[in-house]
Amino acid sequence: MAVHTLEARQTPITRNTCNKVVSFPGNTGGTGTLDAATARLVSLGIMVLSVFFSSSFALAQAIPSKSVESKDPLAWSVNLTGGFSSTFQMVLGSTFGPGHDFQDKMTAGVSNVFLKGDSISTFGWSTTDLSIVVPDWQAGLLYQVPIVRRKNQNLTLTVGGQRWLLPLVKTGSKDWLATGNLTYGTSVKRVPVFVSEDSYSLLKSNLTKGSAVYSQVYTQNRLLHRNGFNLALREGPAYTYSWEFYGCNGNRVFRYGGSLISTWKGTSFEAMYRRQVALQDKIPDNGYWSFLISRQFGGKFHHD
Repeated sequence: MAVHTLEARQTPITRNTCNKVVSFPGNTGGTGTLDAATARLVSLGIMVLSVFFSSSFALAQAIPSKSVESKDPLAWSVNLTGGFSSTFQMVLGSTFGPGHDFQDKMTAGVSNVFLKGDSISTFGWSTTDLSIVVPDWQAGLLYQVPIVRRKNQNLTLTVGGQRWLLPLVKTGSKDWLATGNLTYGTSVKRVPVFVSEDSYSLLKSNLTKGSAVYSQVYTQNRLLHRNGFNLALREGPAYTYSWEFYGCNGNRVFRYGGSLISTWKGTSFEAMYRRQVALQDKIPDNGYWSFLISRQFGGKFHHD
């Protein structure tokens, strides 16, 4: 894992800004703006919905069932990831720095903490622009819990807090966020299908506070499975909408990407390419690529 600092650099840095045009779904009456109070209400609304979902599904989990009562032993896992990407790009659509970038990430977690299949994890992630040697990084603490576990239906909820230090974003962002994710998984004609919804709410920032959602639908087809080696293709569309997040509003981007993922004995390699179509002016239409290698470690805690 690379160690980075956020010291001031002598190299001039060109930073991107967000377009102020607002486009609301279903609105045919032109554009508008959201004031800070409205953005905070939207942010609070997303957090309230997350609490509502978690409370409702926690009540459903209280109904006796073998899957909830038979809690598995505590288990630990560590995942190390490193690789290269074409640039640093966020869900809002803009790119930052000339590129190319080196990425690294470490995630450590414990599962079966309170319920069977739940987990508490912490992560640290960075992307370093190799042309100007400037890193941007994120870290967070997350709790994931399974909500629905059926033969062909799975729903998981993840909530947490994150810290972002992104010197290449605008004048440099220093943020605290509340984040959430709902992921639904099923299969259609034996092909796994996933629907994922991520929410980001800025609680504290030196930039404009607001919220954003990132929606994805993707499939994962197994292409090869032999002697412990797996090869799969993951593909699907994604879409971003923002409410004053970093001063950005409205429909941001539509994306379609695909990843070829090979896995063998705890090591995986992912080659990904994604096309982006801008839904506002001043956002680039572009192609993004990355090559990442990951190593997974894990085991169970043993009791005397």
